[in-house]
Amino acid sequence: MPTWKQSDLQKHMHVYSSDNKELGHIAGVYEDSFLVQKELIIHKDRYIPYSAIGSIENNTVHILMTADETNEMEWGIRPNYEEHPGDPTQLMYDRGHSIQDPFDETNPDKA
Repeated sequence: MPTWKQSDLQKHMHVYSSDNKELGHIAGVYEDSFLVQKELIIHKDRYIPYSAIGSIENNTVHILMTADETNEMEWGIRPNYEEHPGDPTQLMYDRGHSIQDPFDETNPDKA
């Protein structure tokens, strides 16, 4: 169970990868994710889902992925809440954000 709450995330907080590289800073906080603005390490803005957060402390967010893994993720588009209101997890799957869909019986190993 996380030791943080969504309200702990604030704009301008620094975001670090699991290999301790600074990915950027938070530019926006949403109900399903937070926006990290691109800097030197990540090549484009990313909407990082809350499930990727490892810890939040001292104005810093640490995620569970390396910088390279973060760059490979397809998290450049924020999910569309109009199609699946109230279900942010399903929205992340629907948008192809490289998160395994446990309900995909045709391809259960898809990531």
